[in-house]
Amino acid sequence: MGAAVTTGGFELRAWQRDAFESWIAVGRRGVVEAVTGTGKTAVGITAAADAVARGRTVLVVVPGVVLLEQWYLALRTAVPHARVGRRGAGTTDTFAGVDILVSTVQSAIGRGAPMPDGPALLVADEVHRYGASSFSRLLTGDFDERLGLTATFERNDNGVHEHLLPYFETLIPGCDYPRGHADGILAPVRVMLVSVPFTPEEQAEYNDLDETVTKERLALTRKHGCREEPFGEFMRDVMMLSEGGGDRATWSARRYLKAFSRRRAVLAESQGKLDTLRKIGGVLATGGRSIVFSETKESARMAAEALLEQGVIAAPYTSDLSTGDRAQLLDLFKQGTMTTLAAPRVLDEGVDVPEADVGIILASSRTRRQMIQRMGRIIRPKGDGRHGSFLVLYIGDSSEDPDRGAHGTFLEQLTEIASDLVTVDADEAPGLLADWLSRASRADERAPVLEPPAPIVERAAPRTGSTTRALLTVAAAHDDIAVTDLLLSCLAVLDPDEVRVVLHLFGIGGGSPVSIPRTAEMLRVSEAEVRAREATALARLESADVAAVLSDLSAIVMPAVESERTGGFA
Repeated sequence: MGAAVTTGGFELRAWQRDAFESWIAVGRRGVVEAVTGTGKTAVGITAAADAVARGRTVLVVVPGVVLLEQWYLALRTAVPHARVGRRGAGTTDTFAGVDILVSTVQSAIGRGAPMPDGPALLVADEVHRYGASSFSRLLTGDFDERLGLTATFERNDNGVHEHLLPYFETLIPGCDYPRGHADGILAPVRVMLVSVPFTPEEQAEYNDLDETVTKERLALTRKHGCREEPFGEFMRDVMMLSEGGGDRATWSARRYLKAFSRRRAVLAESQGKLDTLRKIGGVLATGGRSIVFSETKESARMAAEALLEQGVIAAPYTSDLSTGDRAQLLDLFKQGTMTTLAAPRVLDEGVDVPEADVGIILASSRTRRQMIQRMGRIIRPKGDGRHGSFLVLYIGDSSEDPDRGAHGTFLEQLTEIASDLVTVDADEAPGLLADWLSRASRADERAPVLEPPAPIVERAAPRTGSTTRALLTVAAAHDDIAVTDLLLSCLAVLDPDEVRVVLHLFGIGGGSPVSIPRTAEMLRVSEAEVRAREATALARLESADVAAVLSDLSAIVMPAVESERTGGFA
């Protein structure tokens, strides 16, 4: 192994050093493939620092604004002697006066995009994206040194072989799961495959849609000239046909696309998955951070609501949110105020997401790359060495069933490093997850504390978010003035902004409960802010100084509810 390579005060990991030296050995032209969470950005920063030291100009190209800022700040910190500029998201720096220019791909290929005058290095982050015909305009002869970075060097079309490999020339092994695991830079992981049943109505609809998809695909490939493989090229042909003038090929393409989309939605939004998620929610409510990966924005919203019912502080993280709202949600998630995010593909890549303990897949991924990106959110190393837990919910005997080939390549790799890989039914999942998380909790225990133990104090069992939420819901609907007085005295400990949110959400004071979107609209704040205020309020109401009043309130309203539920019999 070569001498240690350092840049900006950080030392490269073994795999990063190996990849960098391999890149130099092949003439500084290649793509480094390293799974999410292993630190491939450090290889790009090292290459940029090396190029600047040799008097070269560097262009770092990224697919979006979030990565633009991440790379810009990282380079300024790691290569402090270099002049670093930005292009995109309102910034218009050029190579004049900078050594390293970080640009979004749209700005790098746009009209008037600056090009270096002399020898230069191109660092292409998420390089698989630039195999698209439009983005491949980036791959010009202006850069004699070329470095691509990706978690998975693959596409659904022929872009890798048509554009990327001819330009970058070499695929350099970086860090796969086994190496990341062996080097201790990925957390150990447990994987649970959870078989969930359809309702009879869902099964009937799925069968009809599946039959339509199969029938129309045969017609499109055999009669109407669509390419069978790769799937991305097939879909491109179908999309083009669907925009035709109304002949048989056009209608066949439209029927296929409609059935294909609806079939995905039926799988993603199945009642069985939501019911299973509710059961799992009781476990998630005990602590730690989790991410629910969905297929659609609607399924993300439904998942968040299902978890909220179980006392989990959850929120949908979708493209409907503004950039500021998304940043705020991630910050709340990092702080632990928001413990669960439910997201479709918007969290799959290009977003710096804090580590999570549990990942739940509600819909099968379309690509191996998507699954690796999702896995990377969960198996980033934990400070205390605990495991990550990954649950894949799937409908048995459907297109997302592993026994029918779904997740195949991904699961083969994961099997090599998973300490547990089990298949269970929906009823078994909550108990097994609770066992996994309790094992992690026991592993976190440290040596005995040397200080004398604190005196034992009799106290009530801690109240959880779910019981406090239930109590507020029941008390708000109560028509006894004494209940209302007790409830308002509890709220007196909250900040005014929190009080307003709680009053609206629970309908306290004679009104009807209001949804989170409507509350946000009425208070003229974001939905993320409403969720944050609610979470803070619930946490405050669970404090010791409010416990006595809440207990009095519970003693009045909860027995009546239980009596009503049981018909008056204990």
